[in-house]
Amino acid sequence: MKPLGTRQQGGAQRQAKVRFVAGELFRTRGFEATSVRDIAAAAGVSVGTVALAGDKATLFLDVMEENAFALVGGALERLSGEPVGPSLTLAAEIWGVFEPSLTRIAGNPDLTRALIAYLRADGAHATSAGQIDVICAGLAARCVQHSGGEPGAPEALLAASAIYAVFFSATFALAVGVGSAAGMTQGLRDLITAQTRPFERPGTSTVVSS
Repeated sequence: MKPLGTRQQGGAQRQAKVRFVAGELFRTRGFEATSVRDIAAAAGVSVGTVALAGDKATLFLDVMEENAFALVGGALERLSGEPVGPSLTLAAEIWGVFEPSLTRIAGNPDLTRALIAYLRADGAHATSAGQIDVICAGLAARCVQHSGGEPGAPEALLAASAIYAVFFSATFALAVGVGSAAGMTQGLRDLITAQTRPFERPGTSTVVSS
């Protein structure tokens, strides 16, 4: 791959700034109260530069997906680079991957509702399946690291998929006001504990602490 030229680098940096500023405005003001002009003014760029990222709805979705996968994917990537140690269970490790994202969702329900409403209205934008596959593969690989099993073990991928499915369900429930944050949090903890139990090292406590 050829390195980006100075002009291309400048454009990429401006687009990154636009996404960051848009995310902050969406988070603090909400989707409806944020305009493209607001984003342009806060980022110090023209309206045309913001428009290069798409319309406001597309930019909103991109920012939300980017933030969501950055939290979970980033935590999982850091975890994958750490050796399996005796002080932390697999269940506790995987809970640590999802807890920050669940906390943010619980703290910003209006923003999450807006994202889900947009996804419902325009399902063609739901393009995150590939990223979900990467996350599930990473979770399964960590299970195998703990158990000493074969890489790509189907039972590990099944457990990882179940964990992600419950995380997604908890996200959706919190966004539409079904259940409590405490209940969803405990439900995900219990599921992680159950799904990771077959992969824990012998003699390790398998309960995720509060």
